[in-house]
Amino acid sequence: MNQRDALHYIETRQAFQASALKGVNVNERGLLGAFGRLNAEEFAKFKQEETSVNYIVYSYDTPIAWHSAKGWYIVAQKFSVTTSKHQNYVRRAISSELVGAN
Repeated sequence: MNQRDALHYIETRQAFQASALKGVNVNERGLLGAFGRLNAEEFAKFKQEETSVNYIVYSYDTPIAWHSAKGWYIVAQKFSVTTSKHQNYVRRAISSELVGAN
């Protein structure tokens, strides 16, 4: 699967792997322990919602977006060019549902 094909999987919150971009359904696999390069502020935001997070989008090993009972959140933290592209894929996939992100 290429990364652009991942848009549908993100929108429908289905598990997928597209190179360094992946989506994980937490209800099926449980929370993964990897928080990659999240800074303290973004990590704290994740921890506030952790119990209601049901889907996480990762770029490499860093969560870049998640869906919880509050809706979608895309981290505001800046990363590499590739991860920024991944964040934009998420924005495109969920544009109608976006809630707390830039």
